[in-house]
Amino acid sequence: MSHTQDGSELLTGPGAGGLLRSAVGNSGGVLHSWQLDHVDHRPGRSTKALYRTQVSWPELDGPQAPAREELFGASAHIGEREKNLYVAEQTLVMTDGDINVRVWRYPHDPWLPMLPQVCYPDIVGRTLHDLGVALGPDPAEPIAIDVVSYRPGRRAVLRASQGPAAVYLKVMQPHRSGEIVERHQRLLAAGVPVPEVIAHHQGLVVLAELPGRPLARAVIDEGVASCRAEDLVALLDRLPASMYPLPLRPPWTDSVEFYAGIVASAVPSLGPRLDALVREIREGLTSLEQRIDMRPHDVVHGDFYEAQVFVREGKVVGLLDIDTVGPGRRADDLACLLAHLSVLADYGNAGRIDRGMQERVEDAIHTWRTTFEERVDPVELALRSAGVVLSLATGPHRQQEAAWEAATEAIVRVAEEWVQAARHAERLRLERAASARQSGPAQPVPQQPAPQQVAPQQVAPQQVAPPQAAPPPSVPPRAAPSRPAPDQAAPPLGTAQDDSPTQERRISSIPPR
Repeated sequence: MSHTQDGSELLTGPGAGGLLRSAVGNSGGVLHSWQLDHVDHRPGRSTKALYRTQVSWPELDGPQAPAREELFGASAHIGEREKNLYVAEQTLVMTDGDINVRVWRYPHDPWLPMLPQVCYPDIVGRTLHDLGVALGPDPAEPIAIDVVSYRPGRRAVLRASQGPAAVYLKVMQPHRSGEIVERHQRLLAAGVPVPEVIAHHQGLVVLAELPGRPLARAVIDEGVASCRAEDLVALLDRLPASMYPLPLRPPWTDSVEFYAGIVASAVPSLGPRLDALVREIREGLTSLEQRIDMRPHDVVHGDFYEAQVFVREGKVVGLLDIDTVGPGRRADDLACLLAHLSVLADYGNAGRIDRGMQERVEDAIHTWRTTFEERVDPVELALRSAGVVLSLATGPHRQQEAAWEAATEAIVRVAEEWVQAARHAERLRLERAASARQSGPAQPVPQQPAPQQVAPQQVAPQQVAPPQAAPPPSVPPRAAPSRPAPDQAAPPLGTAQDDSPTQERRISSIPPR
């Protein structure tokens, strides 16, 4: 197998077809076509990919049966042993001595052992029954399964509905679910409006549906009227101090070199601009540390953006994905929201949202940013926003968007605009300081409270599972930025224990024009 050090060329290039053909053939199928759907690339370390394929199964369906759409996942791994591998029996492993490639058929993800128990329509009912979860009033009514998101080897979120009732099924690596359940319970006890945990078992957490709708949908429809900036800040301030001793949540800007490396690997022509971005963010933060205390003083959400917040009638009523709550800086949470919104607003320049939507989002950014700057340093807010936007620039290639190179360049440009905004904020600060010196003695600057102490913190081939006689599993929809977002669905994002410096970034789905 020819490959780059981390397997990215192998899993994203023409050679992936041979791997898939071997995996399908080993299970008695015939591969007719394949298309890369999603790639998770960690330069120099590993690559995971998801493929949409057309496969026929002559022994199961007969020689004349039409091909089915099937999802296959693959992981290329070098160096240290694969971590947290739970169910490897239904995978095929190929090696050339330097690199191992593992291939599996969805939903038999070797890192997510509970996924097959919740994505088959006839099996999910038994799984929920065994956990004591009842959905609709008529247990004989079929259960519908919608896949909100699936990240190979990491996590999946599915919505199970029966009539008007619905729950969310969050599938993760089993060693993580106990911690996630505890976080939900602690936040609910503190009055934070997170989803109630209905049941959990070995990497599966069943969550109640939140009221309202995602801010991602509301801000497109209503702009700044969707909620008040003060309420967003107040929601974060409700995160209890008892969660401060959790592992430190590193800011996105700690990993700008990592994200710039991923983007430069995908689009080498952006290399010089990415180098300049990283340099300006680093130099700006270094200068900031000389005048303000940059240590973590707050409990933060860690991944606070518009798909994580639920609103109803202009009020904040819910908060999702609390996996990353812990100590940090409030500027990081507020910058995360502004960064996502700024990328969303820029979609209007490419015609991906209409002008009215763009204006409403831009109005929300301007209004909310003004309030946020009363709470945190404006220069820090802009620099942190630039770092988050840079992390989002990895998304178009990872999600295999149409025209992903142009989309990547557009996001890099938005990051550059945030760096320019930081320069402008610094100039204003210096001008005000000079004016204050000329007009009289300087006023005392309020001191931030002293920070609390933060706790640091060769394989034989095996058969890939062939199709079952049971109804087909629910399959994640094809990634498409023009698809409307479900009113109760928000894509899950990473966890503090992922084996990357920070986690997956995903931009909310956008309605069609």
